[in-house]
Amino acid sequence: MNMRKGFTLVEMIVVMAIIPFAAFALDRLFYAFLTDIPHSSRVIQENTTLLNMLSQMRTDIDKAKGLPQSFLGRTAGDELLLIEQHDDIICYQLKQEQVLRYVLTDAQDANGEDIRVWSVPNAVVQWHVWRSNGKGYAVEVSTSVKQKLRKKWQKKMANSHLYFIGAL
Repeated sequence: MNMRKGFTLVEMIVVMAIIPFAAFALDRLFYAFLTDIPHSSRVIQENTTLLNMLSQMRTDIDKAKGLPQSFLGRTAGDELLLIEQHDDIICYQLKQEQVLRYVLTDAQDANGEDIRVWSVPNAVVQWHVWRSNGKGYAVEVSTSVKQKLRKKWQKKMANSHLYFIGAL
C-alpha cells in the first residue's frame, strides 16, 4: 500500500484556528520591541542628561557664597537661576528645551567658552530658591521626563533635589 505523506484536513483546520491566537499574542511583543523599548531608551537617555546637569548644579551650589536675586540686569526666577561664587556668578537658564550654564563676571556677560548646554526636549525642569530674610540658602530642583504613550503624556523619572549652599 502506497501512502502519500501530508496533512489531513482536520490538522489543517486546527492549525488555521491556532494561528490567529498566536499572532494576537505575538503582536503585543512585536509592538513592545518596535515602540515601547525605543521610547523607554529615549527616556533613560534624557534622564541621564538631567542627572549630569544636576551633578554640575550640585557642584556649583556646594561652592556657592550666595544665591542673588539679580546680577547685570538679569533677575532670578522660574527661567533663570543665579549662583554667586567667589569670583563670578554662575547662571543656569531654561531656554528652548535646553538648560544653559554660563559664567558671568562683574565686567562682562558670558563668553562662548564658558557655556555648557544640556539638551532636554522632553524634560521638565523647575527650580525654587529657598530664602530667609531675603537671602537664598538652598535650591530645590524638580525634574521629570515626559513620554507620550498611546496618545497620552506621562511623567517618568520624576525627582526632587534640595541643595544647600556651601554644603561641602
